[in-house]
Amino acid sequence: METLELSEITVAGMQHDGHFLWLAVPKDRLVATHHPASGRTEAKFTYSEEIFDVSPGEKGLWVVTGGGKLGRQIVFWSLEEEREIRKFDCPDGAASGATLLDGKLWLTHRHNRKLFCLDPASGKVIWVIRTENETFSPAAYKNGLWLIECDPGPLGHWGTTRQARYFFSRYDPARERVAERLAVPFMPRCMAFDGERFWYAERGKEGVAASTGRQI
Repeated sequence: METLELSEITVAGMQHDGHFLWLAVPKDRLVATHHPASGRTEAKFTYSEEIFDVSPGEKGLWVVTGGGKLGRQIVFWSLEEEREIRKFDCPDGAASGATLLDGKLWLTHRHNRKLFCLDPASGKVIWVIRTENETFSPAAYKNGLWLIECDPGPLGHWGTTRQARYFFSRYDPARERVAERLAVPFMPRCMAFDGERFWYAERGKEGVAASTGRQI
């Protein structure tokens, strides 16, 4: 596998599987892994479309890519067979991230303020939740669902980016509400949680960073 310099790549999505940090690199249309203990970053596979997020499963990877009838699609990629096994269009034509939790796919639609729960076998929408704020970059850790929230401010997208507030939030789908909300002092592009630290990429910057604990 090709070795990469983590500080030189722009990451759009990530997920921590307990050992590796999986990274979506849209510019190069690839998925990479970063091993925090060794510091080694490796390219795993490339795709024909840009890759915006990645979530590892037992037998392969779920990736959000460009393409599809509605603009973005979900692809299940087998690392063993080195090919796509299935794919389906994202609901409402877009997804600002996806993660696998309890055998279901969870997708965020940022600007429509929706959280979708999908059957990974068929792509059928099981559940749709309206969110209070914009949400993106969902990440699963054990039985918890984490995501980035953005409150764009009183003028919404007509306002300046300085008015927006961002949070790393633990979401409770059963109660359809945020269970924990941690403010972040920068503009994040994506996030993952490993049980102790938050890994994140800042918008406009290359590479990734990690918090020293639950406080950002």
